[in-house]
Parts: sequence; structure tokens; C-alpha cells
Amino acid sequence: MAQVLKDEIRERIFNAAIDAFYEKDYKSASMQEIAKRAKVPVGLIYSYYKNKEELFEKIVQPVLWQYPETLKKASDTHTFEFNVYTNIEKPFYSELFKRHRQFVILMDKSEGTKFSNAKENMINHLEAHIHVNWKEKLGPEYDDLFIHIIAKSHIEGIIEIARNYKDHEWAMKVLDLLTLYAFNGRKYL
Repeated sequence: MAQVLKDEIRERIFNAAIDAFYEKDYKSASMQEIAKRAKVPVGLIYSYYKNKEELFEKIVQPVLWQYPETLKKASDTHTFEFNVYTNIEKPFYSELFKRHRQFVILMDKSEGTKFSNAKENMINHLEAHIHVNWKEKLGPEYDDLFIHIIAKSHIEGIIEIARNYKDHEWAMKVLDLLTLYAFNGRKYL
């Protein structure tokens, strides 16, 4: 019974922190506010989490970095076709959108943490993926800036889906449209 209560309290703190970080950001959300939302004394939070940074890390950890592994699997197919997206990348995004608020926290609200460059890292990984899979097909007239723009616009699109999340089915439908647009647009290059 005591363990159930501990788990329930930990869950309340965790969910209250997600709400606080999502509504504000890492810097603006305070441990006092999180405690108030969780309906626990602020000192009790420190029984579960060493500090605000550790609590933040536990929140964003589930959305951290399966992305490079996913892109590597896609690159290892040595093809850049829509079925690779469907079979390898789409399942990753499906899981990501189940934690859309945590993803938005990581991408938009992590300034002041060791994760503040998460969005740029994601863009860089996609850029590297495009270099490996597109560069030879595109030819020398497409320089690195063009590839950076493609990667950044795609990642920003994914973040926009998470920011404006309605439900899982909607998110996946919009992601499919975004990805089809990317694949079909590439054909005209």
C-alpha cells in the first residue's frame, strides 16, 4: 500500500511538472508551482527528484534520442522511398506524438538546460541523413544551405504538429501529408 502511494505521488509530481513546463518553460516554472499543482509540499518533491533539472530530464528522457537511430536504420536501407518512412520512421513519430507535450517541452521550453540545443541536434541529424541519401542524386548545384533549409523546415513541421496536437490520428495524418510533400517535392529537384 505504501508503494502505491509513493508511485501515485511520483506520478502527480511528474504530471504537474509536465503541465508547468509546458505552460511556461524550464526557467519560468518553479518547484513551488509544481508542488502546488501536485498538491504536495515542495520538500516532498526533493524526496523523488534531486532538483528541478533532474525532474526536467525525467520528463524529456522518453522523447530523447531514438531519432538518430531511426534515421540510421532508414539510411541503412540505401533508398529514399516512402515505404522506408512508412516502415521505419513513422512508428518512431507515432510514439513521439503520444508524448507530444514532452516533445514540445524539449524543443521549445528547454532553455537553461543541457537540452537547449535539442532542436538544432534534430535538424543536424536530418541534414546528415539527407546528405547521405540525397546529395548524389541532387548533384553539386544544391549546396549545404539548401539541404539545411529542407531539414529545418521538415523538423519545424513536425514540431508544429506537436504544438497544435488535436489527437493521434490527426497528428499522423498531417505527418503523412508533410512527408508526402517532402518526397514529392524532391522529385522536382
